[in-house]
Amino acid sequence: MALRLIAAELGLANVETQKRFPIGPAFVIVDAFAESPEEVVLLEVNARVVTAMKTATKNQVLKDTLKMLLIEKSRAAEWQGKRVRKLLVFLDPIARRSFGPKAWANQAWNAFGIETHICEIPEPHRTALIAAQKAQDLRTGG
Repeated sequence: MALRLIAAELGLANVETQKRFPIGPAFVIVDAFAESPEEVVLLEVNARVVTAMKTATKNQVLKDTLKMLLIEKSRAAEWQGKRVRKLLVFLDPIARRSFGPKAWANQAWNAFGIETHICEIPEPHRTALIAAQKAQDLRTGG
């Protein structure tokens, strides 16, 4: 659901989810991928809502950043002449603010052409996501 909303909001067509890219003997997977004659889009979504991110979640966002950069570098010859958009999408403004204006991550995203977007999801989906996140949080007994 969230990926459909994000794709529509960003004007992306023919989006593949969980796209696998072979890199050497390994695979790298992005949440979504789209390609047109003019551009390639690599997209990672952070689903944290309502609360600021903890260190482990922030580290996952930084890993997602690194994955997109690796894919871009490994496919440079194949995608030559195309614009490569690398998008980090947050489903909540609070989660995005976890990387404040002085955070080095913002500087890295700017330096490497990583776009960040906030795509708020409808309230019923948001409520379900909050419940799922509470259930996963070991400190609340979930």
